[in-house]
Amino acid sequence: MGIVNNLKLGKSLTKSYKNLRRIEKEIKEELRSYEFYENIDFKFNSENYLEVFKKSFFTLLMLSILSESGIKNERIISYGKIIFYLRQIVTSLDNILDKEKKGMIFINGFSNETIENSFLSLIFQDLMTKEILKISDGNSKSTYLILEKLYSIGKGESLRKRKLYEEYPDPEYIYEYIHKPIGGELLEISLVVPKYLENNCKLEEFSKGLFKIGMSLQGIDDFFDMEEDFINNDINLATGKYIKKYNQKEKNIDFENLDNNFIEDYLKEKITEANDGFEILEKFQFPIDKRDSKIILKKLFKIRGLEEYLYYIV
Repeated sequence: MGIVNNLKLGKSLTKSYKNLRRIEKEIKEELRSYEFYENIDFKFNSENYLEVFKKSFFTLLMLSILSESGIKNERIISYGKIIFYLRQIVTSLDNILDKEKKGMIFINGFSNETIENSFLSLIFQDLMTKEILKISDGNSKSTYLILEKLYSIGKGESLRKRKLYEEYPDPEYIYEYIHKPIGGELLEISLVVPKYLENNCKLEEFSKGLFKIGMSLQGIDDFFDMEEDFINNDINLATGKYIKKYNQKEKNIDFENLDNNFIEDYLKEKITEANDGFEILEKFQFPIDKRDSKIILKKLFKIRGLEEYLYYIV
């Protein structure tokens, strides 16, 4: 499949790809019990490994992390389904907030997308709870831990609106109270259940690496979305840093002609943060090295439309 150079990482991702296909098949079977099954529209892309790598890389990474932590494959399948349901819940809620239509499962027949997304989140919550109870032998503590994380993420998301602030918040505030929940915790949340149930030291450390990677990617997204967030009156870390560095009001920023020194410093900072996260994974025997981290980061940059900045990844 040749997307990464590291043979061990390639094998691990290939195994995760096979597990993902099985997970999607089992999810389809579980949804078949609903009378409205014929109205469910599946947008799975697992028949094409390259497409999965592009669109669902972090799902593959999560499954590989579970595998490299020494967890039995049957439990990985169960955790994979929980991760899938969890991410679909978050996506459905994002769709309501942003008036978008993202995800891999949709329900035909609803003329109102808010109702469709609310209904989907109820389905996934039900399926996720059942899977958690099954794998934990009836221990529901994991569901509370997930709800606590979702609360934190929701609170961080709610703090993004510009109208909440008289002055644009400092980048330190944005990083601590907005990016940590919607960036770091949003990626890390996928390991909440296995961390609690497995009592696995490797998972604890891998989770710290994922948190840093999530923080980096949120920061990179903010750079790409500076103008869009300004138009939508959303708080943006890159904008906050630009305001602080050049003592400008956001309305005076020329988003099409940002200072090159700012671009270089900001992107290098986010790239370093991502590399720190990948180094944590490598330190605790996840089969990844600097060369593969660079390849992955470049692909993530391309997906985000940042091809012209690839030369910063060295």
